[in-house]
Amino acid sequence: MAFTLDEKFIELAEAELGIRFPDSFRNRMMQRNGGSIEIFEDVFDLHPFYDTTDKRRLKSSCNSIVHETQTARQHYGLPDDLILIARNGGGDSLCFQILKNGELDQHVYLHRHDVDELQPVAAEFSAMPVTT
Repeated sequence: MAFTLDEKFIELAEAELGIRFPDSFRNRMMQRNGGSIEIFEDVFDLHPFYDTTDKRRLKSSCNSIVHETQTARQHYGLPDDLILIARNGGGDSLCFQILKNGELDQHVYLHRHDVDELQPVAAEFSAMPVTT
């Protein structure tokens, strides 16, 4: 279940990751912290921002963007310049890329785990077909 989100939780994640998320992504996640996206007939579940407002929100946000990104880097070889924002059931993920200047690219990328390849799927998050 996705809830609204206070911006302070996005700011905490940004501080931990050392980046600033694109405004279109921030705005969407403040309206609904989670949900899913369909790309190429495949459903990707959005990772929420960790929300400690109450027990229900805490429980539904344990698979946070920060946690999933750090876990994928440590255990699955996700490149350090990627921020994981969604995953399908088969190991592929949607992500943002950190540019050489430290800023986050506005494009949303599909990271195919089996070939370790990035494919742009949207020029910005607001162009994504959010289904729920």
